[in-house]
Amino acid sequence: MSHAPFLFSLLALSLTACAVGPDYHAPPSTLPAHFQNQPASSQPQLQRWWTVFDDAGLNRLVEQALQSSPDLAQAEARVRQARASLGQVDSALWPQLNASARTGRDQFSRNSENFANLPLANPKLGFNDYRLGLDASWEIDLFGHTARSREAAAARLDSVQEQQADVALRVAAEVARNVIDYRGWVARQHNAQAQLAAARENLRLSGLLRQSGEISDSELNQAASNVASLQATLPPLQTAQGAALAALSVLLDQSQQQVAATLAGERPIPATLAQPPVGLPGELLRRRADIRQAERELAAASADIGVAVAEQYPRLVLVGSGGWDSIHEGNLTAAASRFWNVGPQLSLPLFNAGRLKMQVSAREAARDAALAAYRQKVLSALADTETALLRYQQEGQRQQALQAGVELAELQLGLARQRFRVGEAAQTEVLAQQQLAAQQREAWLASHQAQAENLVALFKALGGDVK
Repeated sequence: MSHAPFLFSLLALSLTACAVGPDYHAPPSTLPAHFQNQPASSQPQLQRWWTVFDDAGLNRLVEQALQSSPDLAQAEARVRQARASLGQVDSALWPQLNASARTGRDQFSRNSENFANLPLANPKLGFNDYRLGLDASWEIDLFGHTARSREAAAARLDSVQEQQADVALRVAAEVARNVIDYRGWVARQHNAQAQLAAARENLRLSGLLRQSGEISDSELNQAASNVASLQATLPPLQTAQGAALAALSVLLDQSQQQVAATLAGERPIPATLAQPPVGLPGELLRRRADIRQAERELAAASADIGVAVAEQYPRLVLVGSGGWDSIHEGNLTAAASRFWNVGPQLSLPLFNAGRLKMQVSAREAARDAALAAYRQKVLSALADTETALLRYQQEGQRQQALQAGVELAELQLGLARQRFRVGEAAQTEVLAQQQLAAQQREAWLASHQAQAENLVALFKALGGDVK
């Protein structure tokens, strides 16, 4: 009797089987009312966004971090793990085949039930046994248990891939921010050293004036106090530089000396943009990797419900085995030694005290939590972008005001030097004006540093592309 019609019937049944549980539909990309009508300031250009700072050292370190960062190595390992998990689920779609071989010495009990009804006086109780066999099984996915499992595994693979993209963005942003900080602290240290040099020269001249009786002890002490105060500003600036190098060392898996060598040379604080790239708020749903990750987690949670529902339905497995079994090694492969069996096995849960029903409820609750997490991620992304843009705009206005103050201070310093050259002003007046100009420049440098950091935060909030 041929079993081909039976096998083809099972195959057709598996192909036409339905997958129970909810079919996933991505949540609608509706935005809160106060975000829907916001205009785009410009179309964001997010590929290799860090190049807008025009800093060769920054570019080199970001690219190195994207190749060697331990954080990205962990993310890449999680992707490989998720891909392997998907492969494991895929294997359940195919028949499973195992081979076995056995040889051994068997000894039966004369008093066992095996010989209770046999009228043999001296039966043979010991003999050798040789066995070769194959076992096969194939689950016919009637109600989509395997299909939903694969759907969930595929969604989770997508999720960890999006997580990898998000980690890459965070690594690039952290490298850029720390390079900006390092450049800022170095520039501010140089400015503080110039200010300190002027203060020391003012103290020297004040000492000479005190000796001649032209100023009081109070004025001399004030000059000395100014020097001490400026000296106290240098260690924190040097510490901040060391902290930035240490952070970059961890991000790049390099020594601080290697990082410092890459950043060597006089470089200003990286430039910013007059018009920040924003684009339409709704585009965040496509640009932000963390939002795409949350959506994929929601898809996986929805598929998990289908897996739990399928557990309540019958499961059909086609099983079979065959091979050769003999007590004589010489005729193991003879036709008389062959054995086989094949047939379907059906299992149906009848009573489990509500366990399977509660499992479905638990998966539904997990899906609802994933949906809430997705919505929260969308709102957080919009808020991040709005906050980053506001900070960038406000700091830009502040920086313009500070720039005007620096220009006026430099103008006053130039006038003081002209009066000194023609003998209309003392050198102490020039030094005092020089310190005031340095103070104005310090405020502008701090603002420039903050503005560059704000631009990094804005690119990060926009989901900047690292490709």
